[in-house]
Amino acid sequence: MSAAMTSPFAPAPSRLVDEGRQHLGRFAGPVGRTNLIDADYRGLPRFLRRWRLKEWQALQVASPQLFLNVALFDAKVMQLLQAKIYDRVRGEKFVHEWKLRPGAFRIADQLLDSDNAYRDKRGGLAFHNRMARGHLDVELDLAAHGERPQVAGRLTVHVDRGAPQVVSLPFAHGGMYSHKGMFPVEGELEIGGTRHVLSAADSLALLDDHKGYYPYVMRWDWVTSAVVEGGHARGFNLTRNQVRDPDTYNENCAWIDDRVGALPVVEFERVRPGQAGEQWRIRDRAGRVDLRFEPTVPGDVRVNAVIVDSRYRGPFGRFDGRLEPEGLDPIEVDGWFGMGEDFYLRC
Repeated sequence: MSAAMTSPFAPAPSRLVDEGRQHLGRFAGPVGRTNLIDADYRGLPRFLRRWRLKEWQALQVASPQLFLNVALFDAKVMQLLQAKIYDRVRGEKFVHEWKLRPGAFRIADQLLDSDNAYRDKRGGLAFHNRMARGHLDVELDLAAHGERPQVAGRLTVHVDRGAPQVVSLPFAHGGMYSHKGMFPVEGELEIGGTRHVLSAADSLALLDDHKGYYPYVMRWDWVTSAVVEGGHARGFNLTRNQVRDPDTYNENCAWIDDRVGALPVVEFERVRPGQAGEQWRIRDRAGRVDLRFEPTVPGDVRVNAVIVDSRYRGPFGRFDGRLEPEGLDPIEVDGWFGMGEDFYLRC
């Protein structure tokens, strides 16, 4: 059964923007063209809108042995290739993060049949998006450098077996789009000479294809996790960002197998940030979201340049609590492994 057949959300439009106006809402599948570049933004001409449009494709993968986050991020004045890999068995984390010149790669405007990729003498990362055929493939070939091991392999994400949530949301000026989803994933990764085999029976991928006319200072809080327990896949996505009227427009949701249910707007509270015993609390006003996140694997990045100022925290860690998504059974979260972001970027 396809995800669209079990989704409570509206069918996706063929184009995200028509006659300069952005279609807003939650959608059940991929948009034919995510042409946010055609939306009106502060009355700017197209070539200036392009310089303000932030775009990326990212994927989080959760298996019993590994947790990884891979991304191609285009902030226009800077670009980034990122692969963060945590060996849960050995307790080891490896990070390949390359800052790239503007224009080193381009992010496609659809996922049905496209490629997002970058390669140089150090290796490369590629997303081969074939959603029209029911899959998405990720290729990594990252050379060893210093204490960072070589990482190579290919993963296949079965997007015809999970549940997407596509959102189109307004900012104070312009708006954003995000295609999120939880899907089975399988493949092989070799990390520093050690071969890891991922099985679709117990490994999950969380997709984030994203575009947005973010303010000069970009700011959000975000957590995500997924796990296979008792033969069932479960996961969640929770964000507090710069969307206008978040009670109406947000991207919060949870998944059970090939079903997805909306969750309400949430607030983030951090206790002892950056210290031993740090805890994040993520809750809503009605008690449908009550999560605790305990960071156990740090992931801080600080960049202070003339035109770019980044204060990023992206730890991995443990989640506990309870979720009550619309249309789904309550979800007990007990020791799930995942990641969070405390994101600040001025550019």
